[in-house]
Parts: sequence; structure tokens; C-alpha cells
Amino acid sequence: MSSEEKGNGSKQLYAGIVIISVLILSSIFYYAEYREINDPYDLAGRVVHVSEDIKSYQFEMSSNITILGETISALEGSGYVGYDDQQMDITFFSPEKSIDMMVVDEKAYMRENGGIWQSRNLDKDTWTSNDQLSQNEFLLEESTNLSMERTDSGIILTAIPEQESLIQEAENVGLDLQGTEQLNEYYVRYLIDEDTYYVLSIETYIDIQMKVQGMNSPVIIDNVINIYDYDEEKDVEAPL
Repeated sequence: MSSEEKGNGSKQLYAGIVIISVLILSSIFYYAEYREINDPYDLAGRVVHVSEDIKSYQFEMSSNITILGETISALEGSGYVGYDDQQMDITFFSPEKSIDMMVVDEKAYMRENGGIWQSRNLDKDTWTSNDQLSQNEFLLEESTNLSMERTDSGIILTAIPEQESLIQEAENVGLDLQGTEQLNEYYVRYLIDEDTYYVLSIETYIDIQMKVQGMNSPVIIDNVINIYDYDEEKDVEAPL
């Protein structure tokens, strides 16, 4: 065999090795991306990873508080969040008042009880506190106790976040914690689509013993957010 033929043979061998290596790596990446996930921490990582490519979503939420054996509707809301254009169109209702909020062109517009719109420059805290999906994914990332269960409706991922997150969640619905409360139960339960790994609903449940009207009493907070219409973007216009 001539040296030229040997050289051509070596090139073909190297080319074959490269092709095989690419195919093997592709198979590994495919397996890592599409294999069935059975570990809750892998599932949490996949949910957070997939969420990075979400362009928009809509949500409906309700928050109930049970105090002294009576359940009241503390807060309801619905809205649209668009990441590409950084837009929001959200309405919240409580027994005392309603709040409308819109975010357009780096401006936040707000009004109470259908009154006059007020505007200000959009700041990070305003966006973060109203972005329901990212806010709850932070709880997921901060959780060190995770479990999962497969159901006909999807995958249920249950997280028990750190107690600091409990304080923030309780303050979000108007409870003023004094530091003497006793936590009985606290979890965040995510319903996840098995095909897309999109979050379909988020339930935050808090059972805490605290003083109410001078008496120690259990207080239960049950907050549910349903998320839908992913990546169905809409145009939000600033109010007149």
C-alpha cells in the first residue's frame, strides 16, 4: 500500500471516529433530555431549566385563610406576564379593595378600586413580586426537602422550603408574624406537565399556631395558582 493510500485510509479512520463520537454524544444528550425522571431533585432542576425559555403565561390565583374555624377569601387575582417585552396585566381582589396593575415600556401603572391610574418607573421589586411563576420557582430552588409522585393529572412535586420563605409567604397575605409562632405544617405542591415540564398549578399550604385576639389559635393559609396559556403572547397597552 502506497503512502498516499495509507494517508487516505487514516483520514477515513479519523473521520469515522469523529462521526461515531458525535453520534454517541448526541445519544447521551438526547437521553439526558428525554429520559424519564424519577428523582425529585432532577425534576426540580428540569422544571427550572425549562422555565428559562418561557416567553409568557397567564394565571389565576386564590388565597384562603382559616382563623378560629372560619375560612375567608383573603385574595383573588388573575393576569398575564410576558417576558420578552416585559409586560404585565394583572388584577387582584381582596375583601377591602381591588388593585389593577399594568407594566408597559418599563413603566408600572397602578390603580385602586377602579380609580385614577398612577405611574412610576418599573423597579425590580415590583416585577419580582408580581411574577408568580419565578417567585414560586425561587421557593423550589431554595427547598432542601423534595418528593414526587406520578398521577393521571401530571407529576406532583412537593417541596418544603426554608422557614424564611414561610415568613415571606405569610406576610404576602397580610399576616404580621412576631417570631413566637409555632409552625405545624408547611409545603409547596407543584403540579407539573409530564411532557413539557411546565408548571400547571402551585399550592402553598401553611398551618401555623399564633396568637389571634389574645388566644393561641391555628391559622391555615392555602394559596393556589393555576398557570396556563404558556407562550401565547399578547400586547399590553398603557392605560389612557
